[in-house]
Amino acid sequence: MKIIEIKKSYIFLSFVVLLLIFAIAFNPEVYMQSTLNGILVWATAVVPALFPFFFLTKFLTQLGFVEQLARFFSPVTKKLFNVSGVSSYVFLMSVISGYPVGAKIISELYQNKVIKQTEAVRMCSFCSTSGPLFIIGTVGAEMFLCKGAGFIIFIAHILGAICNGLLFRNYKRKEKFFDIGNKPKSPEPIDSILSSTIYDSVISILLVGGYIALFFMIIDILSNFYILSFLSDAIGYIFGLIGLGTDASVGLVSGIVEVTRGCLDLSASNASLPVLCVLACGVISWGGFSTHFQALTFLKKCDMKFSLYTLQKLCHAIFAMIICTILVLIFPIG
Repeated sequence: MKIIEIKKSYIFLSFVVLLLIFAIAFNPEVYMQSTLNGILVWATAVVPALFPFFFLTKFLTQLGFVEQLARFFSPVTKKLFNVSGVSSYVFLMSVISGYPVGAKIISELYQNKVIKQTEAVRMCSFCSTSGPLFIIGTVGAEMFLCKGAGFIIFIAHILGAICNGLLFRNYKRKEKFFDIGNKPKSPEPIDSILSSTIYDSVISILLVGGYIALFFMIIDILSNFYILSFLSDAIGYIFGLIGLGTDASVGLVSGIVEVTRGCLDLSASNASLPVLCVLACGVISWGGFSTHFQALTFLKKCDMKFSLYTLQKLCHAIFAMIICTILVLIFPIG
């Protein structure tokens, strides 16, 4: 009888899941509320902001608009990022819409055979961004009470993404992408496109909601078991040595898991506004594991590896934080 070998990582993950189950079983009312909070955030903030973009971007892709736009920008994107002009559309939609719209469009383009797998990976490095509605409106104006801070974070975030694209342009550089001059396939009838687009958009927004609710609960479990506090205390000690304020570490650790929660915790800290801008820029550009899993739900169709996507987001965060530091020195705020 053949014995199935189980990966060590699966054994560890099984152990973690069992601990989560026991934590919920012993204190169900607390974590039911955590999940409900995540669902409320999804229903009141995420659905109104993302669902229209999920629908419209999918609709444009199905209509063949992307190929038309790509021909115009192809010379620029080929020189800068070593990808076809179709990336200009993905970048624009990602910047306007925010996470995880860019990843979703990349997945759709790959499935429609507009781009290859290598090109999809290169595009992910600069086409997976947050949007102005969240950065300027939510983080800048509402959380930090300074719209100027939101603009600085947004500019640094986008410039960081461009720098990241320049870095990853050499990923498997010898592999060529599709000739954008190839004749695209004929679009389906409008009624068929409409029904499939609505269905796909609803499924996609539900997936996002599931991840948000799950990670809201996970953050509270980690907090109640003092895991997050242990990490934040360690980082806070380092922050204290360099004069950044120890309580800002709580937001940084929370942001590693979930970006909105991280920015909210940062806004409650006593750190100076320039420091908060740099840390928030890093948290937003990293995106949080919640956003990573949302994006990878779509990108798994492109055979995107978790380790590679995580590396891309880490590099994006580093670039963005460096640029944000320069900007807050040039344009003092607070």
